Amino acid sequence: MTSSLGSVGLAVRAASAFRGGLIMLGVVVLVATTALTAWPRFANTLLTSDLQYGLDQAQPVNRDLVTVVKSGMGQPGGIIVDDPGAAWKAMPGALDAVRRGMTAPLRQVTEKGQYSAASEELPTTPPAGASSDGHYFATVEAYQQLRSVATLDAGAWPDKATVATLSTAPMQPVPDPAAQQTGIVVTETGPPVNAQVVMTTATAKLVGWTIGQTRILGESRLTLVGTVTPRDPAADFWNLDTVRASGSFADLGDAGKKYSGVVWVAADSWPTVARSLPGTVTEGWFPVEPSAFSVDGLDAVSGALGRFLATTPTATIGGVPTALRFSTQLDRSLAEYTVRAQPAATLFAILAAGPLGVALAVLVLGVRLVLGRRRDALALMAARGASPSRLRWGLAAEGAAVSIPAAALGLVAALLLTPRGGPAGLSVALAVCCAVAPPLILAVAAGALGPRDDLRGERSARRRWGWVLEVLAVGLAVAGVVTLFQRGTAAPSQDAGLGIDPLLAVTPILIALAACVLVLRLYPLPLGWLAALLRKRRGAVAAIGSTTAVRSRAGGLWPVFALVTGVSITVFSAAVLSTERAGIEGGAHAAVGADLSVSTPVAFTDDQLDRLRSVPGVAHSAIVYSAGGLDVRAGTQGGDLSGYLVDPKELAAVEGNVPESARVSTALRASVPGRTAAVIGGWSPKIPVTSAILYTDTTVHLGVTAFSFTPGVYIRDAEWTIIDKTGLPSAITLTQRPSTVLVALRPGADASAVHAALASVAGPGSVIGDAVEQQSVLRKAPLVSGLETVALVSIALSALMCIGALLLTLVMNTASRTRLVATLRTIGFTGRQTAGLLGWELGPVLAVGLIAGILVGLALPAVVLTPIDLTGFTGGPVRPAVVIDPVLIAGAAVGFAVVTAAATLIALAGARRRSPATVLRAGGEE
Repeated sequence: MTSSLGSVGLAVRAASAFRGGLIMLGVVVLVATTALTAWPRFANTLLTSDLQYGLDQAQPVNRDLVTVVKSGMGQPGGIIVDDPGAAWKAMPGALDAVRRGMTAPLRQVTEKGQYSAASEELPTTPPAGASSDGHYFATVEAYQQLRSVATLDAGAWPDKATVATLSTAPMQPVPDPAAQQTGIVVTETGPPVNAQVVMTTATAKLVGWTIGQTRILGESRLTLVGTVTPRDPAADFWNLDTVRASGSFADLGDAGKKYSGVVWVAADSWPTVARSLPGTVTEGWFPVEPSAFSVDGLDAVSGALGRFLATTPTATIGGVPTALRFSTQLDRSLAEYTVRAQPAATLFAILAAGPLGVALAVLVLGVRLVLGRRRDALALMAARGASPSRLRWGLAAEGAAVSIPAAALGLVAALLLTPRGGPAGLSVALAVCCAVAPPLILAVAAGALGPRDDLRGERSARRRWGWVLEVLAVGLAVAGVVTLFQRGTAAPSQDAGLGIDPLLAVTPILIALAACVLVLRLYPLPLGWLAALLRKRRGAVAAIGSTTAVRSRAGGLWPVFALVTGVSITVFSAAVLSTERAGIEGGAHAAVGADLSVSTPVAFTDDQLDRLRSVPGVAHSAIVYSAGGLDVRAGTQGGDLSGYLVDPKELAAVEGNVPESARVSTALRASVPGRTAAVIGGWSPKIPVTSAILYTDTTVHLGVTAFSFTPGVYIRDAEWTIIDKTGLPSAITLTQRPSTVLVALRPGADASAVHAALASVAGPGSVIGDAVEQQSVLRKAPLVSGLETVALVSIALSALMCIGALLLTLVMNTASRTRLVATLRTIGFTGRQTAGLLGWELGPVLAVGLIAGILVGLALPAVVLTPIDLTGFTGGPVRPAVVIDPVLIAGAAVGFAVVTAAATLIALAGARRRSPATVLRAGGEE
C-alpha cells in the first residue's frame, strides 16, 4: 500500500496533513492583499475628493469657460452691427460648434453652453421720495433659462416687449462715474420700447422698485411685473455676476449714493430691446462640473484645456466673423492643485510603506512556517526519488492553491471598500503580486533540495552572502539620506505632476532595514555582557534565558524588521498627525490675524474701542486703521492699493499664536533701516520686491516685505498694503479710520463667549474672524481631514501586521517551546519560572527593536518631512514646522509593548495546555 503511493500522492497527503499552516498562509495573503490593493484606491479617492472640493469652492466666474461679445457704440472695442441682437441669435449655434470641437477630456468636465445678453449699467428714474443724492441704475438682461434657475415670488413673468409708438419726454441722464472715466459717449439708439421686467426680491427692496411701477431707462419704459428668488444661489448663473441676485450699493462720498440692479425682459424680446440700447454684451459660457473631475484624468483635462485656450474659434455675427476668445482661471486652479497634491501622493506612499514592509515580513515568516513544518515530508519525498524541481513545483503549487483565492478575495474586498477609487489597474497588479509572491518565495527559499537535504543546508553560503547584503542595505540607506539632504527642500513644480517621489517613498524602508541590521549585529554584545553577569547570580531563569537569547536571536531578521518598520512608521505617523494639527491651528490664526478679529464697514468710535478692549477674556488688542486707497509703486508694479496702518508693537502682542513666518509684526520689524516698513500682497512680481514708494503729499520710501497670502479676514481687496504707522513722517497726512480690532485671548478664556461679546459691541454689519471657527473651515477640505484618516489607518495596519509577525514567529518555535516547557515542569520549574524563560525568548530582541523603531521614527520626520510641504494638508498660508508630540509617541510605544506581552502570554498558554508526559513521550519516539 505504501509502495504504491507515488511522489504526487505523498505530496498531496503531506499538504493535507499540514492544511493548518496553509490556511494561515492564506489568511496572511488575504489581509495583505486587502490592505495593499485598497490603499492606492483610498488615496485616489481622497485626492479626487479634494480636487472636486477645491473646484466647487472656486467662483464660477473663475472656473467656467467664458466668452464675451460686445456690440454697439457704447462698448469700447465692440463690434458695430446693424442688428444689435445678432450676437444673441448667433450664440447658441456658436457654442454648440465650439463644444463639438472640444476634445473628449474637456467635453466630459463641461456642460452644454449657456448664454445671456445684457445692456450696460444705465441710469433710471429714481423711486418716489428718493433722496437727492441717490442715483439709480439698471442693467437690462435676457436669459433663456431664467425660469429654470429662479422661482417667481410675486407677480408674473414678463411678456414680450413692444416698440413704443410715442416717445416719452427726454430725461436728464444721471452721471455715471464709471462711464465718465472710460470716456464712452452714446451717440444714438434705436426706437424705445415698452418692456415688462422682473428682478430679484432682494434687489427690488434695495432700489425701492415695487410691482406695477414703471421707470424710465433712456427713452424706454420698464414696468416691474414680478419678483423672483434664485432656486439655487450657488448656481453658476447667479455667481457669474453677484449683482444679479442681490443688487449693488456704493457710497461714492460727495458724488452721492449709487443703487444698481439687474432686470430681466422676456428672452424672445431681446432682439427688439437690444435696438433701444446704446450697447450690449452677449456672454456665453460652458459651466464646469467639479464632480466630473478625477486625479486619473487630470493630466488629460489640463492638456485639453491648454489646447482649447490656445485656439480662437470664430463665429459669424451679423455677417461679421467674430473671434470667440474664452477666458478662465481653471487652468491656474488645476496647476495649483497639482503642486499642492504632489506632496500628498508622496506622503501617502511613505505612510503606505510601513504596512507594506511589515506585510512583506509577515509573508516571508508565513512561508518559513510552511517550509519548517514540511521539512520531514520534503526530505522523505526526496529520499523516494523526487527531483528538486518537482519538489519546488509542488511547494509552489501548494502555495498558489491558497494564495490565488486569498488574493482574489482580498482584491474584491478592496474594490468593495473603495467604490470611488477610480481605475483598478494598479490594484489588480498589486493583487497579482500578492498571489504570486508566496509560491515564488516557497520555491526560492526551499534551497537546493536533494535526498540528503533536510532544509538546513546552505547556511555557510548564507553566512558568506549575509555580510554583503547587510552592508548593501546600510549603504543604500545612507545614500538615500545623503541624497535627500543634498537635494534640499525645492518645492514641487507643475511639471512633476502627481507622480510619487520614489526616493522619498523608499528611504523610510531602507532606514528601517539598516536599523534592523545594526540591531541584529550589535544587540548580542550588551546581551552577552548581561548573560555573563547573570550567570554569577543565584537563580537559573535569568542565566538560562539570557544565554539562550544570545544564541537564538529569536527568528532572525524578519520579525525584527517587522517590528522596527511598524514602530517607526507608527511614530512617524504620530509626528505627521501632530504636525498637521499644529499647522491647522497656526494656519487658522494666520488667516484671522489673531485669536479673534472684529471689523466694521464704517469706523469704530472711541467708546466702542474702549468697550472692545474691556471685554472679559481679552488679554491684548491691536487696532488696524483703514487708510483707503494708497498709491504705492515699485517700478512698473503697483498702483492704487488698499492701505492699512498698524502699530507693530501692538500687533506683536496679539500675534502670539500666529506662526512666526506669517506674522506681520515680524515682517515690519525686519524692514530696511531708514525706510518706513510695509507689507504688500496681491502682486505677482517676477523678481522679489524689497522697496517701494508711497505717493501722497510727499513721497515716502518703503521697505517692503511681500506676502503671498492675506494675513487677516479684514483684508478684502486683491491688492493691499499694511504700513507701520509709527514710521511714517510726521508731515504726511493719511486717513486713519479704526476699522478693525485684533484680539488675543487670555489663557483659558471662552472663545465663543468673547466672540459673542465682540459682535454685540461692534453692532450690525460687523465681521468677526474667529480662529477656532476657521479651524473647522480648514478641516472641511478632504485633503486636510483625510490625512488624519490615512495616518490612523497606517498605524492600525502596521500594528495589525506586527501582531501577525510576532504570532508567526512564536508559532514557528511552538514545538521546541512546548518541549522546553514540559522538560522544565518535569524537573520542577514553577509556572512563574517557565513564564520567565519564555519572556527571554523574544524579550531582548523586541525591546531593542522597539527602541530602534522609536529612534528611527523620530529621525524620519527630519529626513522625510523636510522636502515635503505640508501646507496643502493644513489649509494654512505658510509651511508648518514639524511638531513631535511626546504623548502620541509614548502611546505608540506602550501600545506595541502591550501587543508583545499579549503575544507572549498567548504562546505560554498554548505551551502549557499539553501534558508534560505526552510531550516528552512524543519527543522520545522521535
